[in-house]
Amino acid sequence: MKYPISIAFLFLSLAGRTQSVHWLANLDKVTIRLSDENLRVHQNVFAHFRVIDQRPDTTRIGIHTYVPTFGWNHTKQLILRHSASAELEDYLNRHFSRPGSPYTALIILRDLWLSDANYLREDMIKDPGKIHVRTHIRLKVEIYATKDSLFMPILRYDTIQVYKQDNRYTGISYYASWDHNLAGILNDMADSAGQLTLYKDGHGRRVSFGDIRNFNHSRFVAPIGVAATLTPGVYTSFEEFRNNAPSIHDFEIRKEHKQRVLYIKEPGGKTYYSHDAWGYCDGKVIFVMRDGILCPAWREGNAFYFLGLADRDVIVPPGFIGLGRPSVPDPNGDQAYSPSGYTTEGQAMDVKIHGIFTIDMDTGDVY
Repeated sequence: MKYPISIAFLFLSLAGRTQSVHWLANLDKVTIRLSDENLRVHQNVFAHFRVIDQRPDTTRIGIHTYVPTFGWNHTKQLILRHSASAELEDYLNRHFSRPGSPYTALIILRDLWLSDANYLREDMIKDPGKIHVRTHIRLKVEIYATKDSLFMPILRYDTIQVYKQDNRYTGISYYASWDHNLAGILNDMADSAGQLTLYKDGHGRRVSFGDIRNFNHSRFVAPIGVAATLTPGVYTSFEEFRNNAPSIHDFEIRKEHKQRVLYIKEPGGKTYYSHDAWGYCDGKVIFVMRDGILCPAWREGNAFYFLGLADRDVIVPPGFIGLGRPSVPDPNGDQAYSPSGYTTEGQAMDVKIHGIFTIDMDTGDVY
């Protein structure tokens, strides 16, 4: 099956008019290589796989901060050897295609992200076991079986593979495990799509490529990404952020312990500390609320990132200097640092780890 020559142009995302920067490009890179081991597939029904990358950020597939026992923290961007669409397309065609099959597969890649867990402290208070859980891989795709220029919706594959307590990652093994586990998820995805295609064959509904294009394009035209100006105020929800429509406009931002915190003003002039707003905007910079602290956010491409405290503490050995080093700059003009410390008198110090998080623009979830 040959796809329309204009297919690549139809999926070009519109660039938003809010400022987009490229700070993550300076991070060291780690290449994830899909493993060819332990492959299994029950139904090879596709003559060819075509992958179109519709992620908000098509440059990388994750961010990871490795925290050694001694020395610098290492925040790295995770990448594939080639573009995500080319890498996944090549992998699926090498292992799961069958020449002469009646169907081809169109895969719309909506999300692929490798990262540590991002649980809030209030979540861990409710369930202390979460501190030992690691969000490993997030994959979200739409799969269509194509025949006679019509597209049959087969599967919306949306999974989060978590990495649990008894297998905590350390050092190089962290990335080697991702090589195997990402390949395993793709194997499961291809197998599920093949079986469902056989089940739906002849009686599944059909859609046009225009329907697929319009559905995926809609996520990139949210007001927050295309507005000429940002509306100042407090966001009470992800939807208010996405719509560039904060609903609270009477508030105060204070600096406490070198962190920005939010106070909401009530009628009569009283104020109260708020830790459950979604975030706020000063008209130029967006801030995301995390554990009661306002964390500066920025946009790269169609994706939004923010620098916040991770869910891990590190005990700095007595007398150790300089655990952290500068990370990304604060959009408000301050310098944002990974944690650092100097301990004296034989006392260890408990410091916090900064992490870079991304926002799922479909759901508002943080990874």
